[in-house]
Amino acid sequence: MYLTAQLDLESEDLAQLALLAAEDIGQQGQLPAAMQALAALRAELLPPLLMLPGALRWEALVSRFYGELGFGGDWRAFYTLDHSLLDRVLVRRQGIPVLLGILLIHLGRRLGLSLAGICFPGHFLLRLDGERPVYFDPFEGRPLSRAELQLRLRGALGDLARLEAKHLKPASQRAILQRLINVSKSAALAQQAHPEALRSCELLLTLDPDDPYERRDRGFIYEQLDCPHQAAEDFRHFIKHCPADPLADLLKGQVSRLVETPQVIH
Repeated sequence: MYLTAQLDLESEDLAQLALLAAEDIGQQGQLPAAMQALAALRAELLPPLLMLPGALRWEALVSRFYGELGFGGDWRAFYTLDHSLLDRVLVRRQGIPVLLGILLIHLGRRLGLSLAGICFPGHFLLRLDGERPVYFDPFEGRPLSRAELQLRLRGALGDLARLEAKHLKPASQRAILQRLINVSKSAALAQQAHPEALRSCELLLTLDPDDPYERRDRGFIYEQLDCPHQAAEDFRHFIKHCPADPLADLLKGQVSRLVETPQVIH
């Protein structure tokens, strides 16, 4: 595993961390080639932009990134591993909001831009600081007005939700990685790619070992992989730490069934 608990997530380059996560989940031996692809993207995009005055660099970056280079999002195939693992996104140039945002942060900071990621409810956003903050949708490739932010918040949290400063707070790199890996896990489950989903769970537990809900999810994935005893162990952990959760009582019966299942040697 490349993305380990020993890494200082806040001091490492965010895009390189996303590539480590992609290799841990996909396990296709693409990390060296992906690192080279990221370096090639920088070499192709940044030198001419560095010649521009600072105030023009953001608009030029956005124009080339979404225009000439063809990066963007695809709602028709949102939950796929091809769009959720950075090594594949660098090749296909289509990705989920958080990965496109990570790439823009990686590139923009090298242009001297003050960019941060926002784990906005329902949709990852970017914040560009200047005279006035600009909130940017990396999936659609455009800035958002405050009215649009309010509408999106209501869409995610309900009509009574009101936009507050906490919703626009820059996220830590740990939080951004957790969001990325969670989407990768959802994509793997949608494609019934259970080994990739399991490795996503393992990464999330590396970032937050005490999360009982992640242990519960890993238990469900172990079931799909015909690993009943491992599933039972994770369900017991969830029941112990979340006894009031409605699912806990249901899982008690599931544990009893699983421990009676013969162990399969993989």
